[in-house]
Amino acid sequence: MSNTLMTSPFGSAQLLRRPRRPREVLQAWDAADLLLLQHMADQPPDGDEPVLLVNDRFGALAVALQQEGYRCVSWGDSAVAQLATVENTGRNGAANPQFLPATEVPTGQYSRIFFRLPKSHSLLRFQLERLIDLVNAGAQLIGAGMVKHIDRPTIDLIDSIAGPTQPSLAWKKARLIFFGEALGPADIQEDRQVTNLPEWDLALSNRANVFSRGKLDRGSRLLIGVMPQLSPPGQPRIADLGCGNGLLGLRALHHWPQAQLHFFDDSFLAIDSARENMAAHYPTTKAQFCAGDGMTAYQGAPFDLVLCNPPFHQEYDLGDHIARQMFRDAHYHLSPGGQLCVVGNRHLGYHQDLKRLFGKIEVIASDPKFVVLLAKKSG
Repeated sequence: MSNTLMTSPFGSAQLLRRPRRPREVLQAWDAADLLLLQHMADQPPDGDEPVLLVNDRFGALAVALQQEGYRCVSWGDSAVAQLATVENTGRNGAANPQFLPATEVPTGQYSRIFFRLPKSHSLLRFQLERLIDLVNAGAQLIGAGMVKHIDRPTIDLIDSIAGPTQPSLAWKKARLIFFGEALGPADIQEDRQVTNLPEWDLALSNRANVFSRGKLDRGSRLLIGVMPQLSPPGQPRIADLGCGNGLLGLRALHHWPQAQLHFFDDSFLAIDSARENMAAHYPTTKAQFCAGDGMTAYQGAPFDLVLCNPPFHQEYDLGDHIARQMFRDAHYHLSPGGQLCVVGNRHLGYHQDLKRLFGKIEVIASDPKFVVLLAKKSG
């Protein structure tokens, strides 16, 4: 119970992470969340404007503040975070905050902005530039993170956008960052970055926080090279699971022009990038796009082929738990005889998880760092 029970100045709440895994060893909150909540308890706002929560990973801030009677708006780029927040507020009898995906920009008046600093510097820049107007309209902006993650490049980036900041003393290896009351006019840069791949006649748009933004991932290149070895039927249903900018799905459409494509990713900005790239390169081809926790919300027909380059971290937390969830989702949603094609670092040992699910698997490509595995669902 201690691993799931958060105690803050506003009481206790039971919080669970997503995706689920047995014998979870990580908590759904950390000391940076508790520091923000302590600051709120020590210095409550004067007005009744809502609190803007940025990157509230599993809803720890939303649950505590909504239980206390504050109105909250939650803004971030993770559909998993949104789902976890809904589950955790429900578990603790708290109201849900209003949710805004990263593809929308928060507007209006806020009393406080609690900004959990993201790992991605492109997302940090994207979000901070869009918060400046809210601060100039009267909101107090307070950043938070674990000390080991607030390194010099992160501070330099923050200072280049918002000017000098004031850090708090460290507490349990966490720290707050206080921003000035007026940050000057917002200088919003274009967040889209283009990756040119002339060998495939592709120019791919990448919004902030998209995996391998601005370059071709080596593992994806290896998987793309073996696509001709795959054997879906003539008009296949294909899923690009963890799609990022949609590269794997786009290359699949090159090989199987009659394919019905579905793109899945946790990131709202990644899904938006994949949608833009489909519209740019295949403007007359319909596809489906879903920001969510893998394929857990999918209720459509089974797939003939799932392509997957899974992440091996969730923000700063390393592990294969997201990949394992993706493999389970793929197995469940594949048709009999359907194929799952996965690329990953050799040391991650994905073949063991796939063998438990599918039985026999095949190594169809490898290099010194990556391996491409093919699994087939029994008929």
